[in-house]
Amino acid sequence: MVDSTGVLGSVSLRALEMAAQVRTPGGEVLGRAEQVTRQLESAIGMGLMNPGERLPPESVMAEHLGVSPLTLRQSLAVLRSRGLLGTRRGRGGGSYVAGILPVREADIARELRSQRSDDLRDLIDLAAATAGSAARLASQRADDQDLRRLRSLGRRFRDCTEPHMLRQADARLHIGLGVAAQSRRLTSLLIQVHAELSPLTWGDAWLDEQGAAVGEHEGLLDMIATGDAAAAEELAIAHFEREGALIIDQHLAILTSDLADAP
Repeated sequence: MVDSTGVLGSVSLRALEMAAQVRTPGGEVLGRAEQVTRQLESAIGMGLMNPGERLPPESVMAEHLGVSPLTLRQSLAVLRSRGLLGTRRGRGGGSYVAGILPVREADIARELRSQRSDDLRDLIDLAAATAGSAARLASQRADDQDLRRLRSLGRRFRDCTEPHMLRQADARLHIGLGVAAQSRRLTSLLIQVHAELSPLTWGDAWLDEQGAAVGEHEGLLDMIATGDAAAAEELAIAHFEREGALIIDQHLAILTSDLADAP
């Protein structure tokens, strides 16, 4: 719901906590401000923070992200310069999410090119294993509110028409499995997995995959709703193995093309 300032609600503290759980590969060599920039950028890319939503006060954000207010301001300034954040003045003003992270083929290719094949396979194996565990536990623990939330996320993915929306909705649904499993640690692991996996997905090579993914999502949610833990776990694993094969195929195609173009 849009408030009187034209802002579409607020970023929840839970979403901010999720953003704080993102660990950037190679983050140990980054400055703290750049790490926070990447955490917030990943949160926007995964749909944990959405266009129009107002950010919490800087003091609250700094506390939840574990940085000083000065470091946070440096990160917010970078995100404003990239068009991801905006600022409103006056009563009810403050920072808000203003932009999206578009899906660009060049960005996907750069990410895939920078990865080793073994590391990619490890990431996909982890994604499949965590999704399987989340689906199994969700089948045993999800309540009616959890199921309604998962169904809503599934419909959002089904109705998406833009690549960046598909990427966001896909990540949100799978992170939602961890929430429905009522496991904070598993949810944290899913956030980390999708922060690394999402930038590799929903480019041109994936455009014909939405229908298959919708069918698998709906089947998975049906199994969770009926409490069929074994079947839910099996389908969640198979879903990520199938999508992982797409990522590996694209990765190898890029490497092969690079070798062919080499002098």
